[in-house]
Amino acid sequence: MTKLIHRALIYADHQEFLDASVPFLRQGLESGDAVIAVVRGSSIDDLRRAVGSDAVTYRDAAHWYSQPTRTIAAYSAFITEHAGARIRVLAEPDWDGDSAAEIAEWTRYESIVNQTFADLDAVVLCVYDRRGADQGILDGVVHTHPELVSVAGPHVNDAYRDPLTVYADVDREPLDPVPPDAPTMTVDDIDLSALRAFVGGHAEDHGVSSARLHDLLVATTEIATNAIRHGLPPVTCRTWAEGNDLVVDVSDGGHWQPEGLPGFLPPDPMVRAGFGLWGVRMLCPLVQLRTGPTGTDVRLRVPAR
Repeated sequence: MTKLIHRALIYADHQEFLDASVPFLRQGLESGDAVIAVVRGSSIDDLRRAVGSDAVTYRDAAHWYSQPTRTIAAYSAFITEHAGARIRVLAEPDWDGDSAAEIAEWTRYESIVNQTFADLDAVVLCVYDRRGADQGILDGVVHTHPELVSVAGPHVNDAYRDPLTVYADVDREPLDPVPPDAPTMTVDDIDLSALRAFVGGHAEDHGVSSARLHDLLVATTEIATNAIRHGLPPVTCRTWAEGNDLVVDVSDGGHWQPEGLPGFLPPDPMVRAGFGLWGVRMLCPLVQLRTGPTGTDVRLRVPAR
């Protein structure tokens, strides 16, 4: 059985990046792999010149790594387009400057790769620049890659954690408290037109763009509908601004115990279902879910632009 090889390199400078990346890409071309390099835009031209082949697919990491669910979908599409070929990925995740909550979700994403693509014939090298990288990012790297790469080559990573342990760690972190003055609405009508007006008004006041507003309203409606149908009252929506972001929080009194990877993978097209948490994650850059004996809380966050 084929097996995913998922490695990480934490590099110290651009030359070390090239010294590892160029041979890695060339090896894939020599082996007839389907090769993709998702790296920072500033590195693409350097790699093109050094590798000297048009057979590598290059993508800008800033766009590719927009949010975890979209990233998984993008890699899945590449795999489907190259069915039957061995896949080789050079990945330079671009989430420097993200919040602690966003870094936690990206750490979860790196762990999801190990589970979702476990049986894929593929080798993935994730490269991270240690210069100025948030310590939370670097901690996540060593917990989510079964192998690490050093000047001596790849070696087994003793600090690697099982994906279920990583998921549990992320979901164990409590959400930040709701601001005491956050506008609040009790949701008890399946029509939800009042809810959309409530969220839409605050979003417009915050300067959320029309495209972002549409996505936010669709996502909020889906979460509230699920809370009404499958949760327990009271269902409450709160919204507030945090810097450039608008936060929408929907809570209910039910205790949902999700299985697998809730909302990170597309639903089975053969199963009739609603829009679902996957669609919500596709629409909102950050979705946080917490559930326990006291209730379930889903928090959506979107930038104004």
